[in-house]
Amino acid sequence: AYNDGFRTFIVAGGDGTVSLLATSLRDKDCSIGIVPIGTTNMLAQLLGIPLGVRKSLELLLNSERTRSVDALDIKGRLFFLNASAGLSSFSISDLRTTEKSYFKLLAYVIAVIRSMRKARTRTFTLTYDGQTVTVNAAELFVDNAGAIWMPRYRTSDACIDDGLAEICYVSKGSPIELGKAILDVFLVRKRRHTIRHIASARSITIDCAEQVPIQADGDAVAHTPATVRVIPAAARFIVPIE
Repeated sequence: AYNDGFRTFIVAGGDGTVSLLATSLRDKDCSIGIVPIGTTNMLAQLLGIPLGVRKSLELLLNSERTRSVDALDIKGRLFFLNASAGLSSFSISDLRTTEKSYFKLLAYVIAVIRSMRKARTRTFTLTYDGQTVTVNAAELFVDNAGAIWMPRYRTSDACIDDGLAEICYVSKGSPIELGKAILDVFLVRKRRHTIRHIASARSITIDCAEQVPIQADGDAVAHTPATVRVIPAAARFIVPIE
């Protein structure tokens, strides 16, 4: 379609579907409109795109404003929210497609409960922007969006258009520690008690002595070792008029 002269593309789906279209249009001068009908629609929420088919279509018909957004590149595919290794990635790997279709957000809760036996501290080696550190973590994540589920639930100080990703972790996988991490997010604490920040970076390689799955935007996409690169202004989206 791009070769036929089309420069605006509309995608109906969730964050994973948006990332697939953005990957196929990578390095092309075009705009993407989102009709958010997925499970969390986090990117649409961050961009101020209204949820629901009718309102989002009205936006696409009436707005000419666009916003360029950074992406995380993992093995050539673009993602806009976050990538992680640990409890969340084991949960996503165990998530069943039928559960996601029927239970929506609840499916992720079910998957986390099912994967709790894998929630233990692992030693990760991180190489970012020329530096190498070792981190003991039950959950390690590279954050591009800075939020989870809803924009007000902040996981870090990441911003989707600053050219950087935030590297964060939770050290222990006990129910108490994970509960504290959840409170850090849902209470929107400025000083987070459990979620710890390592650095801001443009390129991050994650490795571990054992092979750990990597998830990005709710999809299982790789295993350690894996490299996550920030691609500035990777895609341009149609957004509401201010």
